[in-house]
Amino acid sequence: MLELTFSMVNQTTTISYGETLSSLLKPLAIREPILFLTNQRYYDLFSEKMNQFFADQANIDWYICTNSAQCNNLTELAHLLDYVKRFPENQRLIVIGFGNEGIMELASFFQKHTILSTKLWLIPVSARSFGGALTNKRSILQSPYQAVLETENLPERIFFDQTISDRQVEGKQIDFLTFVVCGLICDYGFLQNLYKNYSTQQKLHNVPFAGMLEEMIHFYQEEAENLATYGKLFEQAFYLTENGHLLSASMKKFLGLLFQLVWNIERNEISFQLKNFFIWLKHLGYPIDWLEQLSEAEYLENVLILAEKSKKILVLEKIGIIEGYHSPNENELLKMMTRYQRIVNEIRGN
Repeated sequence: MLELTFSMVNQTTTISYGETLSSLLKPLAIREPILFLTNQRYYDLFSEKMNQFFADQANIDWYICTNSAQCNNLTELAHLLDYVKRFPENQRLIVIGFGNEGIMELASFFQKHTILSTKLWLIPVSARSFGGALTNKRSILQSPYQAVLETENLPERIFFDQTISDRQVEGKQIDFLTFVVCGLICDYGFLQNLYKNYSTQQKLHNVPFAGMLEEMIHFYQEEAENLATYGKLFEQAFYLTENGHLLSASMKKFLGLLFQLVWNIERNEISFQLKNFFIWLKHLGYPIDWLEQLSEAEYLENVLILAEKSKKILVLEKIGIIEGYHSPNENELLKMMTRYQRIVNEIRGN
């Protein structure tokens, strides 16, 4: 078993990884009552097995959320608060968030503000929810693009079983973007290694991510908020755009990341092989094309509307080096879209 200590804003987390959940949890011989917060998918797959890791199975409760990555919403929080009324106020509990990035947020927000005497453990099931566990800013959403409640909270412990995420082949493509963003924001050399080690879709699906976890933890230690929010403004604009529902949540996230990068490169005239980057992503199976049913003009207008109401977003001086924070203007967005379309058309023509 590998253990690391992760600190942020006067909170410290112990991260245990490199073993199966059975090896990580059974030796702890936990006897305290446990409240699991999980997604339906992970309840169905793992609840019976998970219960066996604890000495007193009668003292385990499960609160089950939807499978949405945005299950950290007001509706789910209200249902959770109703559910925990069954516990006496003097009840001592371990709250365990076991699931996707929405569960990491919901469990952390709930544990920070509940009147119950609790401690928080998180068990992420993917690289992207592992990134969510390593972020101390927690939010509750009113809609997919609008946070209405925010707090700060880190878990006491994080347990990460890489075999769970490796088995979810369809999720590896989305997970990989977590590492790509680490390279873009924190370390150009790391990005170049990704390019070498994951040059085909087959390698992406078959080569484990385990060897990169320690670096990922280091990057989140340094830049958690920037890593968590990169591309978010451009992603959120898709939710406001007519026919935006035709793009999956993952696709909105991917294109949001891509557009922030293109905007940044155009704005600062960064030297970067953007076309080769696009070609690489296409080889790995990412759909880089614009969806014809979406209006480019309406999308850019929505980015502008959100930019006027939002915090400034991250700008890189060059890949791996942060410059500061700015808000995109109309001229920059038009240049971004022109560059994006030119690259996509060139690739399509090849």
